[in-house]
Amino acid sequence: MSKKKVLGCLLTGAVVTTAVTATVMKNKAKKTTYKAESIDPITTREMGFYEKYVKRAIDVTCATGAIVVFSPIYLGVAALVRTKLGSPVLFTQDRPGLVGTDGKETVFKMYKFRSMTDERDENGDLLPDEVRLTKFGKWLRNTSLDELPEAFNILNGTMSVIGPRPQLVRDMVFMSKEQRMRHTAKPGLSGLAQVNGRNAISWEDKMNWDLKYIKKVTFKEDLKIILDTVKKAFIKQEGITQDDMATAEDLGDYLLRTEKVDQSDYQQKQQIAKNILSGENGIEREEGLVSIIMPSYNTAPYIKQTIQSVLNQTYTNWELIIVDDCSTDNTEEILEEINDNRIRCFKNEVNSGAAVSRNKALREAKGQWIAFLDSDDLWLPTKLEKQIEFMNRNKYSFSYTNYEEIDVDGNDTGVKVTGPKRITKTGMFNYCWPGCLTAMYNASKIGLIQIHDIKKNNDYAMWLKVCQKADCYLLDECLAKYRKGRSGSISTHSIKTMIGWHYKLFRINEKKTTIGASINTARNLIFGCVKKVRYVKGNNNDKRNNN
Repeated sequence: MSKKKVLGCLLTGAVVTTAVTATVMKNKAKKTTYKAESIDPITTREMGFYEKYVKRAIDVTCATGAIVVFSPIYLGVAALVRTKLGSPVLFTQDRPGLVGTDGKETVFKMYKFRSMTDERDENGDLLPDEVRLTKFGKWLRNTSLDELPEAFNILNGTMSVIGPRPQLVRDMVFMSKEQRMRHTAKPGLSGLAQVNGRNAISWEDKMNWDLKYIKKVTFKEDLKIILDTVKKAFIKQEGITQDDMATAEDLGDYLLRTEKVDQSDYQQKQQIAKNILSGENGIEREEGLVSIIMPSYNTAPYIKQTIQSVLNQTYTNWELIIVDDCSTDNTEEILEEINDNRIRCFKNEVNSGAAVSRNKALREAKGQWIAFLDSDDLWLPTKLEKQIEFMNRNKYSFSYTNYEEIDVDGNDTGVKVTGPKRITKTGMFNYCWPGCLTAMYNASKIGLIQIHDIKKNNDYAMWLKVCQKADCYLLDECLAKYRKGRSGSISTHSIKTMIGWHYKLFRINEKKTTIGASINTARNLIFGCVKKVRYVKGNNNDKRNNN
């Protein structure tokens, strides 16, 4: 084989390997990124051709080249950090990333080499930054070697080589909507603000430089910033620290110091930042309160009875959040007749589907516990009391119960449905075992759950998210009644239609590849058969066997 052919094969192999690695890392990053749901949306910005299509290819090429060429430096710095500062070698921190189509920031994990110790006081709290920043750590920062792992952020698509520098979540909550426009460009390893003073300039100047950058993102401008970055950050080492401080002053601290915000506003926004980082997105949970999520659409014949099953609960510390999806029957009139201050009713502006309705209700929920009840199903009176006791006693964060089926008129069918004693993340991908009307999780542990706008299987989409944080356990007792056969319900659709819904669930909600979504759909079909045989009692098969 000629040298040209060998070189061509090697080049092709390198390109393919790079593309595959970047795709794998991008898919992995999606699992750790989340939305700052509680923050107000901003106006999105239309990206140009270069930023939308060309820049990503340049990012992947540069990041891969840097990792390969500088691999000895990566290994050397990692060894020094391990020796001088101990484990872990890498420091990860949640940072605001690119704004989505909904106008809200994603939050991603940014990687850096560790530059501080984890020394703590007698109460277990970390000591101030200036105490924990060692001489070695200062050297890492002055040489910008601590930034090297961000090449992996560039490779996984959460960052770019050039863009507004990702600040902290506690900085983002203090930004105005105009300043947050900087997040309409992917955050960068370096940016226009970094080559025009970095940490030595004011917060206002930083924001203004970033806003100037997003007005016209071009290859020429990016190349100029790269050259200036090498000159100022690596050669002259300008602007790395602010007034010899160990770390740059937070935006909130700066605004408080300059009296641009008062103490009350400062504390409120700091709490919002903490809640976003904990997954709560600004929600303060009330201990012991159960928030019951009930989407509603054209269930006038059933919803009054459903609500009555909530009113009959022996556990009385609950709130019922009903979101009506523009019903065309007299559902709204029925809701107006019910007088209980624990019930809060909302109505979508346009018919949007159950996923949007559930998301809205979940954002409104204030309870420690989140439970679900569709507007045509029923609970037994002790459902909440027994399930909460079961979870508290065993320290579970996610559970479900058995249920029995009733027909459209509310008559028992004799069918009872149970499931596995414990459902892991893998087990939940196998099949949607919990009935929506039986599931409950501890929101103080799980955080705020929001799902994609998929028309069906949105309860399954939630369980897949919750099960990433906690296994699900069965309370082996029948505490709910599922109304089967109502027009429009899942139980009335064909298997072919349901297969399509499952495929979309894995493809859209879980961002699986075409092959991955197909495999997961096939798993669901197999375990669906397992459920009918093992966990459904009193069905037609049982009746035939008894005969």
